[in-house]
Amino acid sequence: MAYEFPSVAEYGLDRTAVVLTRGFVGYFVPIVGNTAMLLGMARMDSVDLSASRVVVRDGTAVGAALIARRGWTCRLAGMAIVPEARRTGVGRAAVTQLLAEAKARGEQSMVLEVIEQNEPAVKLYQALGFRTIRRLVGFAGPGVPEATIALALTEVDPRDVAEVVTHDSLRDLPWQLSGETLAQLSPPHVAYRLNGSWVTLTDPAKPQITIRGLVTEHAVQGQGRAAAILRAVMGRYPGKEWRISALWPEELSPVIAEAGLTRTPLSQWQMERAV
Repeated sequence: MAYEFPSVAEYGLDRTAVVLTRGFVGYFVPIVGNTAMLLGMARMDSVDLSASRVVVRDGTAVGAALIARRGWTCRLAGMAIVPEARRTGVGRAAVTQLLAEAKARGEQSMVLEVIEQNEPAVKLYQALGFRTIRRLVGFAGPGVPEATIALALTEVDPRDVAEVVTHDSLRDLPWQLSGETLAQLSPPHVAYRLNGSWVTLTDPAKPQITIRGLVTEHAVQGQGRAAAILRAVMGRYPGKEWRISALWPEELSPVIAEAGLTRTPLSQWQMERAV
């Protein structure tokens, strides 16, 4: 079988979005690709549309893979194979190509997140040499709001939260929780500080609010302040449904449970390999 790997920039955003939509049919999380999504990922997650690839086999597009790049590290930000081409070697061919291209660019490692329950994908990445860094988990629920401490919240620039995350959080956070990603957030996202803890939220005017960033300064870690700021923002925006995507490091999950959120069923493996 003959493979070609045109860039997303060359293939076209609209056509790539169609391939992605077909590739995510039956996936664990429903995803509909569109041009706006691709442009948003380019801005927010540093997806390089010239390094991202559409997988063409024997003249037919059978998949697409998005590559994000920062420094010496790249990330497989998403890969989708159309249903009729799954389990036929397309995924292995695509990742092998992407690893070779990353090495040729001078990058030193590739990272990714894969849904733990997606066993074929997990086995593929393991077979290609990716090692597991940690399990990532998600949470949801109404939380435990505290209106009184909500009054002590100070609104801050989301970039300020990003700076604290960069200095005081885990050095190997998932790409989407990193300071570099959080620094791209702007209104209607909002951010707050309370007693050495910092949090970034999606648009609070909507019924569901996602917690995008959460960090406590080194000097006051381990004192329950992260849970306190979560309860405070829940008190500031009562009656909302709260969510953390399955990107939160499992070892840090007790603080989220303390704020009254419940762990959701899907989890992910955060993985890495040298190129």
